[in-house]
Amino acid sequence: MKKHIFSIFCFFFTVFTQIYAQIPSGYYNSVNGKKGKELQIALNQIIKSHRSVTYSEVWIYYQYTDVKPNGKIWDIYSNHDFEYRTDQCVNIGSSEGICYTREHSFCQSWFGGGQAAPYTDIFHLYPVDGWINTKRNNNPYGKVETPSQIFSNGSKMGINTYPSAPNVTCYEPVNDYKGDLARSFFYMATRYMFEDENFQNPSPMTNKSQLQSWALNMLLEWHQLDPVSQKEQERNNAIYAVQKNRNPFIDHPEWVGKIWGNDSINPVVITIENPPEKPAIKWSALTDNRTLKITFTQPMVAWTTENPLNYSINQTVAVTSLHYLNDTLTVHLGGLFSQNTTYILSIKHLLSKNMAFLDDATVAFFYPYQVEQKPLLAWTFDNLQGKPNTPKIIAADYHLLDTISEAVLYCDGTYQSSDWLCANSGTELDAFSGTVAGDPRSTPVAGNAIAFANTTANGKSIVLKFPTKGFFNLVLSMAVRRTATGFNSHQWEWSLDGVNYTLIDDANTCPTVAGNFVLTTLNLSTINELEDCEAVFLRLTFSGCTGATGNNRLDNITVRGVPIQENSIDNKNIKSNRFFIAPNPNQGQFQIINPNAADFFNTDYIIFNSFGQIIKIGKTDALCIDISEQPNGIYYCKILGECLKVVKW
Repeated sequence: MKKHIFSIFCFFFTVFTQIYAQIPSGYYNSVNGKKGKELQIALNQIIKSHRSVTYSEVWIYYQYTDVKPNGKIWDIYSNHDFEYRTDQCVNIGSSEGICYTREHSFCQSWFGGGQAAPYTDIFHLYPVDGWINTKRNNNPYGKVETPSQIFSNGSKMGINTYPSAPNVTCYEPVNDYKGDLARSFFYMATRYMFEDENFQNPSPMTNKSQLQSWALNMLLEWHQLDPVSQKEQERNNAIYAVQKNRNPFIDHPEWVGKIWGNDSINPVVITIENPPEKPAIKWSALTDNRTLKITFTQPMVAWTTENPLNYSINQTVAVTSLHYLNDTLTVHLGGLFSQNTTYILSIKHLLSKNMAFLDDATVAFFYPYQVEQKPLLAWTFDNLQGKPNTPKIIAADYHLLDTISEAVLYCDGTYQSSDWLCANSGTELDAFSGTVAGDPRSTPVAGNAIAFANTTANGKSIVLKFPTKGFFNLVLSMAVRRTATGFNSHQWEWSLDGVNYTLIDDANTCPTVAGNFVLTTLNLSTINELEDCEAVFLRLTFSGCTGATGNNRLDNITVRGVPIQENSIDNKNIKSNRFFIAPNPNQGQFQIINPNAADFFNTDYIIFNSFGQIIKIGKTDALCIDISEQPNGIYYCKILGECLKVVKW
């Protein structure tokens, strides 16, 4: 891509270059003195065996590899501004600008398709306008003098008129991206030169992985016409963070000539460099019952540390969010923990700012907390009136814990809910007999249930507003009964402002069979944004009703969560050299933590009771110190000259 870049674009890449835009030290050491085919083989040995991602993960990585300064997806086939998430193609449509898709510039049919490494290799897999992609299809790139179709950015389709090229339809991109595509083909010819047994021979442009002579000549011209841009450098670095390999012809465009051009008689001469120092995990600790904090020996590239695909843990526990700030990674955890259990977090593919990868690592942490899920509040509808007196705003009628703000169900248009009709005839809102199923009270009461009815209400929504302050691992449960012609589908969305809602995938809480009440649940534990909030909003949309009296009845809508139990460790303390007890207070099982002491492990400690009697002696290499057999009270831990208070309750 040519270098006519707007000032804001220059500023963006100036910042980027300062942070993260250099070739890893020593990456190309082995090509010194090589030329021609020998150089191509040496480069193959460096970039082969890259990390392959899945085809669905390619969508995710486009937000890092192919984003314009304005935050839109960078499409090389059109000038349209596509949103990363919402504009991914589901239906291509019949014109430009509808959606973007994943384009194999080196066509699938040319490398045999399938799920092998070329299928998801992002170096030749670009986000492009979906409709234009269908027009390009598996036609070659080429030169078009008499276009049969011209697209909005000036790219075109027509008969290929490049000298010696087959007389077939081709796609000619605009000049700004001809070099990008040329260097992608040079990469493919090098990366797959020994792995092309399934490649087509010939394809419209290639013989297996290598270029036909006419295509090579054209791409050499494009390589000169459109020099490497900072856009390509950014993409190269971002893909390196994903695949752990690079496009050498972006790093060293002069090597194209040394392999395929007139400079192939002169060997490469580079300065041999030492590889960069690899990062390592410096310190980790569970700082409360939902938060694990990790520090590293070197500053990290934030988006690689914040990528959930780089982490895995026990099947019942999930990483719900990640945040890297001030050299500390905060990992929020959710799911079904077991008290007094050790968990292992596996970490892969993290990159430091000096362009070295963290070796695959694990972090073990002991979980000493109780995991009881407590009910926060509930709508039981015991005394709810029927039509035409059913209220459209209903406060939670049973608060099991103190709440910071109101808990209300809205059916009146407030917070993007719908205005439900409540009348003697044609009503959409009513009350019927309820159930004890899901009642969180110690003495359940059937009472009444709220009912949503009528085909006129298809597509209407209700909104629940409630606090979650002090809680995580949230779940909503309710008893649901539907009639044969009642609503058969529930769609849930969440919001923090009651205006902008996000869809919750796979969250249909409507019973599949009509008849009795069924207790259903909506798992919110992986939506970290809903934790510890003054107010959150859940919108439930009903659909599928086929009768005027068909309905859904809801009862005992209950929100549950696990209380957040905090320690004394915070970001400020992490930077100090002090020791800490975590968790503290505790139930007799805890860790001694020092985030900065390199020789901390295998250090002696002594535990005293409040009378000065020694109750335990040990070393810090244990994941957990256990004094659970001791009575509740104050204890003291002496380690390396410090005395730490331990509270057992």
